[in-house]
Amino acid sequence: MYRIVQREVLSDSAFLWEVEAPDVARAAEAGHFVILRLYDGAERIPLTIADFDAQRGTVTIVVQALGKTTREMRDKYAVGDTIADFVGPLGVPQHISKVGHVVLVGGGLGVAPVFPQLRAFKAGGNRTTCIVGFRSRELIFWEEKLRAVSDELVVCTDDGSAGRPGLVTAALEETLRHERPDLVVAIGPLPMMHACAETTRPHSARTLVSLNTIMVDGTGMCGSCRVTVGGEVKFACVDGPDFDAHQVDFKELHARQKRFKIQEASANEHFNHVCNLEQKLIVEGKRTYKKYSALAPRQEVMPERDPTERARNFKEVNLGYGYAEALREAERCIQCGKATCIAGCPVGIDIPRFIRHLLVRDLDAALATIHESSIFPSVCGRVCPQESQCEAQCIIRKKMEPVAIGRLERFVGDHAAPQPVKRVRPVRSLGRVAVIGSGPGGLAAAADLIRYGAEVTVYEALHVIGGVLRYGIPSFRLPRDVIDREVLRLRELGVRFETNKVIGKIFTIAQLFEKLTFDAAFIAAGAGAPTFLGIPGESAGQVYSANEFLTRINLMGGDQFPYKDTPVSSGERVIVIGAGNTAMDCLRVARRLGSRSVRCVYRR
Repeated sequence: MYRIVQREVLSDSAFLWEVEAPDVARAAEAGHFVILRLYDGAERIPLTIADFDAQRGTVTIVVQALGKTTREMRDKYAVGDTIADFVGPLGVPQHISKVGHVVLVGGGLGVAPVFPQLRAFKAGGNRTTCIVGFRSRELIFWEEKLRAVSDELVVCTDDGSAGRPGLVTAALEETLRHERPDLVVAIGPLPMMHACAETTRPHSARTLVSLNTIMVDGTGMCGSCRVTVGGEVKFACVDGPDFDAHQVDFKELHARQKRFKIQEASANEHFNHVCNLEQKLIVEGKRTYKKYSALAPRQEVMPERDPTERARNFKEVNLGYGYAEALREAERCIQCGKATCIAGCPVGIDIPRFIRHLLVRDLDAALATIHESSIFPSVCGRVCPQESQCEAQCIIRKKMEPVAIGRLERFVGDHAAPQPVKRVRPVRSLGRVAVIGSGPGGLAAAADLIRYGAEVTVYEALHVIGGVLRYGIPSFRLPRDVIDREVLRLRELGVRFETNKVIGKIFTIAQLFEKLTFDAAFIAAGAGAPTFLGIPGESAGQVYSANEFLTRINLMGGDQFPYKDTPVSSGERVIVIGAGNTAMDCLRVARRLGSRSVRCVYRR
């Protein structure tokens, strides 16, 4: 991560960042650029280095907020914040030598990257003229900084409010007529550089332009930044960014720079929508901000695996929302003032608040909100019966389908970046607690106890952690890596787990207190014992309890026999007695094992 150590507002749209990047600062030279990425999922954008300080280990960039990413940089980041990637220095540095009279022309934000080249040419013994242009007086920056390394500084404004009125090309033309320079370097918007090239062409003045083209990787791999120079294809990221202005095919380059104009407009529209939501819901605290008529009447459909495919494997059936589905569904939450859904959640998750953060694309805050009440969003989002709990209390259910709260909880748990674990330092210890059983009840108790300052050890009779999550629920409903991820967070919080410990046999409850010095015990052994019907024939060899059938598959991998050692046999025709969740799991497992006929028998 790279930290912002200084931030300066230069105008309504222009701003400066000084970024802590010691290796980049040490290697940087005039003319280099960097590739910046804000976070996972953000785009990579090229920015020319405006200054660098090897001793401080910092690199300065000056940015104009035009597109979605640069607006986000301006509006969402402050001193002390970090960004994911800051790659550089890239490109070929400007060749600095004593050539005589050098004119550097900067337009708009191109003024900033002019500075390191101006300084280098001046230090190289050249006479330097600097021509910079701004739209108006209010947008002028770095005037004194540029003057300090210029033999002559000409400041132009389009509206004539400061310095010389008019465009930089007029000032450049006057300089050319007075004395043809040995080198002209133009940096700025593409139309300005093109105009400078046409201005110097009749005077046969050697001219370089710094091309900040559209890039992806910035290392020469993709070719997105290609430009035709003198009839040859060049890559701006590795052959440039500086090229002979009179050899550049500007017509082609103008067309290429417009490739993503529609997408850029869409990104800006999307960003505006998020900013409006943030203003309403976070800053102003507005609630019940939508009318029912503005809502989609039905829940966003959950993508799922094709039936033909899933009947042959144990891969997860419900694939979960992607970003588009999750955000559309989140838009159905009206953020009501009296959120009855919270009362419907057994652990009291602040449901409107986590959805609020999701609406403004802050998945970290959404996950943190859920973690206040539950550290198992990926598990609970999959297996909790939301339809009879939180979603049953959703206020919009009176007129349409409720918000798909469980699916949104799962999305946040699956897609938010894992948060660093902060171990609680309680004012006083709650003591040592033994949790017996590592199913949902035991894990939930362990999570609450460890966060309130207890020292927690979970004892599990089986060889893996999870209880019924492991042996009862098939992997096509609850993938094992999801369980592992949630259990890992408990370990990181400090919960100790001991498997293959049958409490009551290896230790009695009394021995937990007396011999192992626990202060309390929480018994979460579950209701694992099967119930039989008491009818003739139920002890036949091919009659399974649901527990045995599912345990052989879910816990022991019986579906992979003989590659795993535990066998299971379902036969050609299967009847499952019952119609609850467990019965449904048995029916679906039997189908996946290859049974030709699978039937559900129910008393109603």
